[in-house]
Amino acid sequence: MNDALATLRTCAFCPNTCRPSHAAGAAEQMESQTPSALALIALAHLDGRLREGSGALHALGRRDAARESIGQCTYGLNIDAALDSALGT
Repeated sequence: MNDALATLRTCAFCPNTCRPSHAAGAAEQMESQTPSALALIALAHLDGRLREGSGALHALGRRDAARESIGQCTYGLNIDAALDSALGT
């Protein structure tokens, strides 16, 4: 879990160098789906800073951009796997 949290913290404050890997023509473009946004949401959820029903868990299920960024991350992070590990999914 500590490795997953460290990964999420690194990603959360990254300047989104993986952004070119995200499909520009995707039907839905949402900032909350970027790996760094997902990392921030997950950290806030794990810290208990989000209310039940806030939609955070729903947002954390939208991982297309996180999956597309695998292999494109400057730091070599796999945010999809870190989210699974940290959230116990």
